[in-house]
Amino acid sequence: MALRCLLSAVLAVAAGLASLRAEAHPVRVRPPAIVVGVPPGTLSTVLNDVLWRPFIRNTHQRVTAVIWDGTLSTLRQKPGAARHNWSLLLVEDEVAQAGCRDGVFLASEAVASAAQDSTACYSAGPSLDFALAWDTSRFHGTPNWADFWDVARHPGKRGLRADPRSTLEVALLSDGVPPDAVYRVLSTPEGLDHAFRRLNQLRPYIVWWTTSTEAIRILTTGAALMGMAATVDVLATNAASPNPGFGLLPSPLFRVNYDWVIPSDTARGIAAARGLRTWATAPEQKNALTLRLSGTQDGEMAQIIRTGPGIPHFLPPLPLNNAFWHDHLPAIEERFRQWMSEH
Repeated sequence: MALRCLLSAVLAVAAGLASLRAEAHPVRVRPPAIVVGVPPGTLSTVLNDVLWRPFIRNTHQRVTAVIWDGTLSTLRQKPGAARHNWSLLLVEDEVAQAGCRDGVFLASEAVASAAQDSTACYSAGPSLDFALAWDTSRFHGTPNWADFWDVARHPGKRGLRADPRSTLEVALLSDGVPPDAVYRVLSTPEGLDHAFRRLNQLRPYIVWWTTSTEAIRILTTGAALMGMAATVDVLATNAASPNPGFGLLPSPLFRVNYDWVIPSDTARGIAAARGLRTWATAPEQKNALTLRLSGTQDGEMAQIIRTGPGIPHFLPPLPLNNAFWHDHLPAIEERFRQWMSEH
């Protein structure tokens, strides 16, 4: 009995001392990481180098980047999905506009009452340029979009995005429609039929992709002779090889703009997410991103770009027309999906 009492007393004293130590030296609880959903590919690596590492170094706030597919359907998954961990997302312009309109993304704190203004909930992010790319070991010279469609003269598969956006545009370009007339032609029933007829001609030779990572993999594995790919991915692939093997057509470039958004049902980290978004959209960070993604150094094109003889510089990009796709995407996408399922 005496021993039992002694043990109880010792344990009580030990507990008291532990409590005193805890009060004197409180345990620091690390704040949760800001979880950011980003597209796959070289863009993710560039964001890590240009944004996340400096932000972590300066603020000591952790950032975890997670690859996701960038679609609203993923955001609308059932409760309990991993999306509830996301504090900040990088999405294409059209997705940002649709998500803001539908209340999927959080309105800016300063204009929360102006929910009708869809631009109030997203901030402009980086842009990716897409271009015709080709295997220089299998195609000598500089092809254009007409050559891309000419499988008789240039046998081989072709890589295209499994999405009407950019795909219908190049279909018209391949048949002689000038870049500045593409959307005017696509706006008519006859022009849309024209684009689908061109796709019908190429359909057996197309290797479809949905992400920029898949687009460059199709080329690097030899699955296609030519394909549309993000210029930043081609640049990174060429830079990693002593003998750069992929060319880029300098015009036209198709520019896809991205925006930073915060999911409206995010369970945590809204203030931190807003802080990170402010950091990511500051002029210094935006300029650094632009330089890295365009492959330029002090305004000069990096030497690793293979543009072909007599084509030393890229020309201004042709932005995907968000106004056009905002109005026409639902109907055209339905036709495009039906067309793909029937062939």
